[in-house]
Amino acid sequence: MSKRKDESKEDKKARKAEKKKKKDKKKEKKRKRESIESALSSHSTVPQVGDEEVKVKRLDHNSNADYSIIHDKNDAQSPFQKMKISVMLSLMPAAMANSQKAMNSAMQTMLLKYSDGLGGVLLSYDNVKIDETKNGGRFGRILNEMPHIHYYVTCDVLVFHPSVGSILVGVVNETFPSHVGLLVHELFNAMISAESLRQNGFLFDADTNEWSKQVTMVPISIGDSIQFTVEKVHECNGLISLESNDPVIV
Repeated sequence: MSKRKDESKEDKKARKAEKKKKKDKKKEKKRKRESIESALSSHSTVPQVGDEEVKVKRLDHNSNADYSIIHDKNDAQSPFQKMKISVMLSLMPAAMANSQKAMNSAMQTMLLKYSDGLGGVLLSYDNVKIDETKNGGRFGRILNEMPHIHYYVTCDVLVFHPSVGSILVGVVNETFPSHVGLLVHELFNAMISAESLRQNGFLFDADTNEWSKQVTMVPISIGDSIQFTVEKVHECNGLISLESNDPVIV
């Protein structure tokens, strides 16, 4: 009987410790997200860009928005792209009391989500204006029996667009025998597989739960910065994750 009670106490302690661990992890994720959103809001202005039109006009699965992208000559090596876009927003009739506010609210719902039309994650936007060249003036359109009023608007945006082959730097947030997890710009998840680590001269030590460089024995520790090459970009429900190779401790 005493043995059963001891086991019960140990189970309770284990469950309590697991709950505390999950709670602390959620708090840390929330803190990081609030930090990046605060940083983005303080740098929301995007400079005016050129007017070379790119033939990208498709239905975005996250926002039901029809994008037409106009952009300047961005640095091909940078994952951050400044664009000027024309996007169709669908507003409810009640939004006509303050259409400008409603347009800004509609744009906010697209922040920090991957968009097919933009080819990346929308980080910030600025200078939202009605696109009079597509609306027949300043008027919206009602399509078929839908109650929404559709407006084309133009705005300047900043997009995170990590292309395959681009070189980025991430901070290690977890290490496992199967992979090393990274955070890029404190927001985007990346991983380097065990296969890629071994191909680049790293060995896993089961005792310390760390990957180390075979020649120098320098370990990959939590908080270290790793330079890597983007191999694949995965997207699910508006969130992206990067699969990487060629890791280098920096």
